[in-house]
Amino acid sequence: MEDKSASPSKIKHLFQSIGNRVFYGWWIVVLGSLINGIGLGVIYHSVTIFFLPLKRDLGVSSAAISLLYGAARLEGGFDGPVVGYLVHRFGSRRLILIGAILAGIGFIILSTVHDFITFLLIYVLLISFGNNAGFFHPVTTAVNKWFIRKRGISFSIVSASGNIGGMVMAPVLSYIILNFGWRYGAVFAGSMIMLVALPSAWRFKNSPEEMGLLPDGKPPLDDPAGESSAVKQGTAEVNFTVKEALRSLQFWLLMTSISLRLVVTIAMNIHFVPILVWRGMNEATSAYLVSLMALSCIFSTLAFGWLGDRWNKALLCSLGIIPAIIVMMGLIFSQEPMVLYLFPIGFALTMGTAPLNWALIGDLFGRGSYATVRGIMAVGYGTATFFSPIFAGWVFDHTGSYNIVLITFTIIFMMTATFFAMLRHPSRVPAQT
Repeated sequence: MEDKSASPSKIKHLFQSIGNRVFYGWWIVVLGSLINGIGLGVIYHSVTIFFLPLKRDLGVSSAAISLLYGAARLEGGFDGPVVGYLVHRFGSRRLILIGAILAGIGFIILSTVHDFITFLLIYVLLISFGNNAGFFHPVTTAVNKWFIRKRGISFSIVSASGNIGGMVMAPVLSYIILNFGWRYGAVFAGSMIMLVALPSAWRFKNSPEEMGLLPDGKPPLDDPAGESSAVKQGTAEVNFTVKEALRSLQFWLLMTSISLRLVVTIAMNIHFVPILVWRGMNEATSAYLVSLMALSCIFSTLAFGWLGDRWNKALLCSLGIIPAIIVMMGLIFSQEPMVLYLFPIGFALTMGTAPLNWALIGDLFGRGSYATVRGIMAVGYGTATFFSPIFAGWVFDHTGSYNIVLITFTIIFMMTATFFAMLRHPSRVPAQT
């Protein structure tokens, strides 16, 4: 009697058949989402959970802990051009492997540290550099090369993965830290980074040209009919050199807009739990609101990504700033408990525009120089975000309140919305690809 059960070889053949029918760029999005999800889930979204335990254990002020994270952002700004060059020179895959190993080992070593200076050096030199070299930067560089017309939604999926990672990792790390201590949380974080990111990087491809493909799943490069059909579709891609990008007003306007957005969002992300505790919420509940913000970011990121492929990305970035302005003003002027629950949702709506910021770099300046152009921009936003967390911590140490911080950040966000609305495509005629 014939055995009709599914054998392992048949199952393998089925998955290979499905994989061959799917444009490999979407597999890059999946792999990049796994890498980005664990990286941003731990290093970006869950960092605020470590804030108060570190402050108590190391016996330092809020400004000192803010200096720790601010120094990491400053280091990211300085090494941005270097990382951009390395990604361009050696490809995303190698940088992801190196970065994941550095960040993972850094967290594990961090669990053995008992003084602030050593903690600062390890966090900045290993974890921060590993994060900058191995996660969002090389992943988005690869995605930018694999997609042009679907750049908005592909960037948004990768960005949403960071929110999914934060939604999962925030309560898990909160439970470990509150019950066993932040050192166990650091070991868990480092182990998870390497367990997820390293295997995902093995099948990573830097560009469609490596596989004889074109962006967005067009026919192979050696197919004459495919090439003519691509031309008939009228697809044109801008292709700025780094020098040409730096000479354009739009480069500086976009860098300023992104820097001002990050000035606020980075500081608010780091002080998220302390702000809620300041308003009377306990640490455990605050950690769940971190997950609420991450969950809300998933939907807002995908929504803005879908809209970004159809409408003006710069205008969407401008309008997306408004919800955060509203909730920050609510924290200043309202004592209603409901404001505390609207705070993560409002900020999530604004955070949903973040992938459009990075997609705009590709839209305005092309695929070839993306890594280097973004690396140079990192100097601006890395330097800017060094000061804002320290400013927020210093103000709270001296006043016992975040009101001045919230007022300042509201004004900065109003400027940000204005600058995004002013963005236009550079006047240079785009090169046909």
